[in-house]
Amino acid sequence: MLTGGTTRFGKTVFLKGMFNSLMMNQFADVEFYILDLKAGLEFYKYKSLPQVKEVACDVYEAAEVLSQILEDLKQREMEFRINGYTNIVDTNIKKRTFVIVDEGAELSPDLLANKQAKQYAHFCQAALGEIARIGGGLGYRLIFATQYPTKVAVPMQVKMNIVTRIAFTIPEQLGSRVILDEPGAEDLPALPGRAIYKVEKKRIVQVPYITDKQMFKMMEEKYNESRTSRDIVNDNQQDESDNHKTINEGP
Repeated sequence: MLTGGTTRFGKTVFLKGMFNSLMMNQFADVEFYILDLKAGLEFYKYKSLPQVKEVACDVYEAAEVLSQILEDLKQREMEFRINGYTNIVDTNIKKRTFVIVDEGAELSPDLLANKQAKQYAHFCQAALGEIARIGGGLGYRLIFATQYPTKVAVPMQVKMNIVTRIAFTIPEQLGSRVILDEPGAEDLPALPGRAIYKVEKKRIVQVPYITDKQMFKMMEEKYNESRTSRDIVNDNQQDESDNHKTINEGP
């Protein structure tokens, strides 16, 4: 998924809402790698969640995280070859891995002044392109977001392999064309959360608002619910084990 739009019009709120929705609906079968390139101010607070594998806060940390993801991809490719799998839907693997990039422009070499940072950024963009090209069939989903929807901010290999696009209010038609491949986002009303959602055609949508406080409350309730369910299962398994043991021992 590719999403973009002017700051303060709902892009990060949308990412958080999606993150929360996936957590609520696939609590045991989802994991996240998050490149929060706004210095970690939006997502670092969620790093302690077991489903959040890593949160990178700058281009250097992003390169480290992406390097690990590429290693995992190669390992999974090998496993698929050995077992004759073509796509993750052919397997019994339920877990899906989401790689969320919030403010992808921070990984653009053309927008960085530091020479070393540029080198890391080149690697990051190449890695994201590889994830976009081959990750889908292996269970990896890339969500790339930027408030600077320009050609230098959105890697071409990422854009070419994107399925879904969401554009919030964008001042210029050029930005709309980068995200949607057509104009339209520049004509959206200046309402936070109003966006164009595009797969096979454009639809106008309204993204719901959710706060960090609401998310933490929902996740805490979900965690407690999950822990209670595990306790019940463990108790039942213990009861079955005790019954089996009593039967085998006899009177």
